[in-house]
Amino acid sequence: MEIKPLCRFSLRKLAPGAQEFYASSKFLKKFDLERFVSFWKNVIEAGQGIIFAAFEDGEIIGAIAGMIYPEPYSEGLSVQEFFWFVRPGHRGFAGLRLYDAFETWSREKGASNIRMVHLLDSMPEKLQRAYLRLGFVAVETLYSKELA
Repeated sequence: MEIKPLCRFSLRKLAPGAQEFYASSKFLKKFDLERFVSFWKNVIEAGQGIIFAAFEDGEIIGAIAGMIYPEPYSEGLSVQEFFWFVRPGHRGFAGLRLYDAFETWSREKGASNIRMVHLLDSMPEKLQRAYLRLGFVAVETLYSKELA
């Protein structure tokens, strides 16, 4: 298995995993590949974010992405994870290797913290245990309301 950052030209290769991720949650809407590519292309080119992918036999089996930004109310930089998905059958070691690359990047960028999320209908207990083992503490709960 190989972990490496994706360049803007490789973003479309994430489509199968992204569609699988979106289909796995009732909270996520239809995945829009063009919007995804446009957004992450701009973020990567601006040096404000990264996507790491895990490859096995040339196929992407998982990815993690996030953005770095200045703290709006205090000193320092924060990194916010936007997605972390590993295809079933590859979870565990691949996911931890992705996270390790993400944390290393965050430290190299000078971030003072990383903020991770998880969907309540996507292995919440398992991810909670993983986050706690990685040294995270629960900080807040996010609520969302659909507007017509």
